[in-house]
Amino acid sequence: MARILIVDDEAPFRRTLRIVLSARGHQISEAGDGRDALEKFGAESPDLILLDWQMPLMDGLELCRAIRVTSNVPIIVVTCIQTNVGRLVAMAAGANDYVAKPFRMDDLVARIETLTALRCSSPDN
Repeated sequence: MARILIVDDEAPFRRTLRIVLSARGHQISEAGDGRDALEKFGAESPDLILLDWQMPLMDGLELCRAIRVTSNVPIIVVTCIQTNVGRLVAMAAGANDYVAKPFRMDDLVARIETLTALRCSSPDN
């Protein structure tokens, strides 16, 4: 079981992810923009962040860079940008993984569970 912060400006998308991941035993918190997410990140210390790229106030890559200043928490960028360049830009900003919408939910869940298992079993935690 991991603490997961879902950051996306689309409430229905966050709700769907919350339902699926909660059913798998994860604790979920949500943010609708980058600024709110940065506050929640500092207060909650999640084990993993699902992060949309295109959001108001602070985009996902800005948030990713800000988090990387102080943390190595796994970050999966989940976005509608489906280019290889987009993937490389996100990884350069500090993302651990990149999933383009639309995606298969079981693929995303497998990536989440792999990264959270590695983080939760790490002696540095």
